[in-house]
Amino acid sequence: MKQWIKAVGTGRTGSRDLTYDEAVAVAHAIARGESTDAQTAAFLMAMRMKGEADEEMMGFVDVFRKYSLPYRSFSNSLNCAGPYDGRQYFPVTIPVSLLIASVGFPQVLHGSQSLPPMLGISLKELLEGIGIQVELEARDWENIFMSLHIGFIWTDLICPPFGRVRQVREQIGLRTFFNTVEKVINPVHSQNLMIGVHHKTAMDHLIHLLPRSGFETAYIVQGIEGSEDLPIHKSSVIRKVTPWGDESNIIDPLTFGFRGDPLEKCGKDEQIGLLNRVIQGDDSDDIHNEREHVVFNAGLRLYWFDKVGSYEEGFQLARSLLQRKEAFKILDKWRDLSNKSEFRSHG
Repeated sequence: MKQWIKAVGTGRTGSRDLTYDEAVAVAHAIARGESTDAQTAAFLMAMRMKGEADEEMMGFVDVFRKYSLPYRSFSNSLNCAGPYDGRQYFPVTIPVSLLIASVGFPQVLHGSQSLPPMLGISLKELLEGIGIQVELEARDWENIFMSLHIGFIWTDLICPPFGRVRQVREQIGLRTFFNTVEKVINPVHSQNLMIGVHHKTAMDHLIHLLPRSGFETAYIVQGIEGSEDLPIHKSSVIRKVTPWGDESNIIDPLTFGFRGDPLEKCGKDEQIGLLNRVIQGDDSDDIHNEREHVVFNAGLRLYWFDKVGSYEEGFQLARSLLQRKEAFKILDKWRDLSNKSEFRSHG
């Protein structure tokens, strides 16, 4: 590891980007546990200060995929990649994914325990809080996914190298390029992606990375707290990336008649309470804002991935599905199947 740390960490004039093959060698050393915690931390910080090159990122993506558990391919699914440092606001993507799954478009959520710097509430904690068992054997996960068109991948379980370096990442306390690698390893080979970023520089990186990672249609969103969820109180820049190029657009909620306030910060119990109410189709005025965020984001995704013919049709369908409690029906079945003894993890 020392030679690679020296290559990327010698300072502004001495550092250089690693080649793809060199990055692969480093990734194997970290994945196999041949790198000490101190060396892994030094490498991650040196990369953060130098800035990661595309070849370096691809080297790690390809290697960490090889260390992931073998899952069946679900290429027609939508992979929803949000912030790995957790959420401090209502997690719009959970009810959105349930709504879209209810019309047969498979939805893949993923994450782990929350990481610094934000240390918000992770999707894993929230799904467990609404009754989902997330620790499942691969075959059980696949059976539920084929039945309900929705599933959650616990990254540390699916890709053991991430579990191995978790303590290092927690102690560093800053985002590293592992956050991006974690989002795009894509163990079920989804061809569709919704990915949230905090900064425009991350968008620029992903434009080159995503087509090489196997995604056919990807939308990069600078959403709420770096998530894939767009706000309804202001416009958002989105980038659509395909193997044939990329295009940038601005989505203004007002164009479609959506008006709302910024979501308010809330803790775990409040997030879970809001989730349960929105998913159950509660139409009370005090959660109108959260409900409108769900309808807006579900409608966008339905149109972007060609499930409806227009934005308006997408919003109308999303609102109808929510009122008919279709999200709750999927959640209820998901709870039941994931908690049945024959579906529980045995080890």
